Amino acid sequence: MEVKVVIPSHKRWERVLTHKAVANTILCVEESQKELYQEHHPNTEIVTHPDSVKGLALKRDWIIKHFGSVFMLDDDIKAMRRVYSEKGEKINVAPETAYDIIQITAQACREAGFYLFGFSNAPSPIAFDPFNPIQLKGYFTGCAHGVLSGSKLWYNPDIICNEDYWISCLNAYYHRGAYKDSRFYFAQQDTFVNRGGLAEFRNIDAEKKDFEYLQRVFGKEIVTLRKSPGKGHEYQKSLKLPF
Repeated sequence: MEVKVVIPSHKRWERVLTHKAVANTILCVEESQKELYQEHHPNTEIVTHPDSVKGLALKRDWIIKHFGSVFMLDDDIKAMRRVYSEKGEKINVAPETAYDIIQITAQACREAGFYLFGFSNAPSPIAFDPFNPIQLKGYFTGCAHGVLSGSKLWYNPDIICNEDYWISCLNAYYHRGAYKDSRFYFAQQDTFVNRGGLAEFRNIDAEKKDFEYLQRVFGKEIVTLRKSPGKGHEYQKSLKLPF
């Protein structure tokens, strides 16, 4: 069964990159923004949701209910890249190959009996373990992850910035495992401060609210702050998932 590759986007019609990095993608936008996206991306399929669906968590929840099995990519992805590489080697994966890798990974996840799947969070080859390329648990980045139909997973509208932490924790609670191919990752542009997208809602107060909410739901021993997070990143989180 084909897994749809969907790009949630909001007010960034002239700056979408992902459709060039992965073949056969679908843009998912508000109904009122459809014409602007069509003008800039006439050759890309566009699916709309009601304007009343506000915020990334609600958009993601609408997407998994509408499409069923789906892989979601942020709109600022430059390329799928290989983590395993030697100096001077080509690391970018061709768009058609990237699409095929997503489909193969989804099928492997399904056959393993899990519902959440994705790829590496760490682009450095130094962090790659060649003896453990496939991981069956852990955190899944919001910029690139997939959910298969039949799961108990959903996206909480009370989470403003950290729907990736929510879905990773919820998946561990319900399904006790996931499927991550750490041989590949998705490189994206820095959009912490940018018009449209999640940048429209992200700020320190929202990060603090999310952090406290995640701790209340999943526990302070599971959701923690990173040591020495640095100025401007007071609420960068770390997960200690038992599964």
